[in-house]
Amino acid sequence: MKLVSLADVKTFLEITATSFDALLTMIIQNASASVETYLNRNLEKIERVAYYNAGKRYIYLPAYPIDSTTQLIVEFCDSIQTKDVDFFVRNDVGLIEFPEFSVPLYMNPNELEITWTGGYAEIGATDDKYLDVPLNIRDATMIQVAYTFRRRKDIGVASVSLPDGSISKNPIDNRLLPEVRSSLSAFRRVVGEV
Repeated sequence: MKLVSLADVKTFLEITATSFDALLTMIIQNASASVETYLNRNLEKIERVAYYNAGKRYIYLPAYPIDSTTQLIVEFCDSIQTKDVDFFVRNDVGLIEFPEFSVPLYMNPNELEITWTGGYAEIGATDDKYLDVPLNIRDATMIQVAYTFRRRKDIGVASVSLPDGSISKNPIDNRLLPEVRSSLSAFRRVVGEV
């Protein structure tokens, strides 16, 4: 899964040769996985099934936006619940909301089954597919990729001493850059069930 295309990254880095394509593809995949982990949600659009304990009014699904062109099924105690009667859906944030009067009562663990299609579709050229995520997510991923690519030979270097002084560098670690995290914070998933 990639959140940005190789072609866009090469344009951003002003690279025209193909000699770095394999390395850049690997960095894109790693940065994309880090972004997905930070967002605490699944970004690839596929059909999913999740099980929850009943008794909760709000359930935030782990993959959204929810595809409204496909069927969303909420099943409790082998009974299919009715959308806009037994539950309501906010496709953009992956929220299933049960009205106070119809919250399924807790009986057994994982008795509430939800089937839906959520996430972002793939776009791009056949050999350079990536997910059609919002521009802020794409830009943040590209910045992280560019940073990792440019610092790939500086692993472990914290400062460089020169005749006229020294230069301190940000340490390289597996965390996302602060500006990347800041750009992504609005897209993070609310955790769990309420």
